[in-house]
Amino acid sequence: MSLHLISVHHAEHGLAAVEAVTPAVQGLGKRLVADAAVRGAVVLATCNRVEVYVDADAPAERVADCVRDAIDAVSASPHEVPLSVLGDADALHHLFDVGAGLDSMVVGEREIAGQLRRALKAAHHDGTASGLLTETIEQALRTSRKVAHLTQLATTGRSVVAVGLDMFPRDWSAARVLLIGTGAYAGAVVAALCERGAADISVFSSSGRAASFVASHPGTRVAELSLADAVAHADVVLTCRGLGRPVLSADLLAEATADRDEPLAVLDLAISRDVDPEAAHLPGVVLVDLPLIQRHIPDASRREVGRARSLVDEGVRDLVTRLKGREMDPAVVALRDTVNAMVADEIDRLPQGRPVTGEEAAHALRRLAARLVHVPSVRARKAAQEGRSGEYLTALSELWGIEPQLRPVLSNFEVEPTSVEHEVDAVVPPDTLECDTCPITGLRLSDLGARPRLEAM
Repeated sequence: MSLHLISVHHAEHGLAAVEAVTPAVQGLGKRLVADAAVRGAVVLATCNRVEVYVDADAPAERVADCVRDAIDAVSASPHEVPLSVLGDADALHHLFDVGAGLDSMVVGEREIAGQLRRALKAAHHDGTASGLLTETIEQALRTSRKVAHLTQLATTGRSVVAVGLDMFPRDWSAARVLLIGTGAYAGAVVAALCERGAADISVFSSSGRAASFVASHPGTRVAELSLADAVAHADVVLTCRGLGRPVLSADLLAEATADRDEPLAVLDLAISRDVDPEAAHLPGVVLVDLPLIQRHIPDASRREVGRARSLVDEGVRDLVTRLKGREMDPAVVALRDTVNAMVADEIDRLPQGRPVTGEEAAHALRRLAARLVHVPSVRARKAAQEGRSGEYLTALSELWGIEPQLRPVLSNFEVEPTSVEHEVDAVVPPDTLECDTCPITGLRLSDLGARPRLEAM
């Protein structure tokens, strides 16, 4: 099991690089798992990052090439966007930092946890979420909740939306607000507006989804006017579509603000700009976008960040401990299958159509016991002959908790080890186990303990 992170991040590559790769996000996970080297992929796309978490045994650079090819398949500018690559422990710590809000533009913000949860849900819907990715992200989300409850980051840190809204000081209860877009981020915008007392929130959607959005978000209404008229009648316009092309051109905004006494406040929260940057030069428009928000983000408390990182480290350790334990799952399954096959064989040998006598049941159990101890007994003799008794006893203690005391034979006399591979590999037909003696080792079942006690077991 190997976890890889391939990403474009605002802190490392800038918002322009994030914007350039965003159009390729749709269907990216499906395109990735089409490659035989990839078992699963979860794509997290937010206003300041595009991150692809990949479950694959291939080398990190091979996985990065897969992601690059999947982006290039729908990108207008192949190979022009740089990618960061992290593997296993580094990818794991980064994912937990992201879920806890420690890697956000606003440290401690809680929106990212919801976005990560929706990314996992989308991957399940698309059939791209592997078991490793599911367990890892779910643990990251549990750790995120701990950080929210046990630290003050959620109260000291504000969301990107909150920072943007605070850059427009006003009486929100009297403001006419126009929201353009109905995606997942639009819900966070409405929540932030309602917290500030906004009572007049109209929603515009060129896709026709405004009615369904309004139905699930109390306090909003559908903008019945055209986009130009709706903008002209608003005091504040917020956009969060991010479809790769501006929905508000400089010409549209110039016309909508021509007869205004007060400037129009425009907040562009989309990675792929919804507002033409030239609109910032219009005298009737005050434009705030993500780069400007980024420069006004407050610093979080160093003490609270330290506490959060301790919780993140604890969550990572818990997950790694569980995953390490599962490395032995194939061995446990193989052991159970072997024992179950022997039990099924002995059951098939029991008389059919009549009750089984106690003597027949005891005989079947003794034969099963002889079959179970056959290979371990041969391995014990082979280990002793090769001078590996200590190694065998350690394994026996780990497997069964058995710690017998041995008496060395001629400890000052060494013999050449002889090969007993043929004994280990020999197939012992069940019919040869009708008695209590192992045909290979010569050990009797009574050597294992008192017969009455064994039969009682």
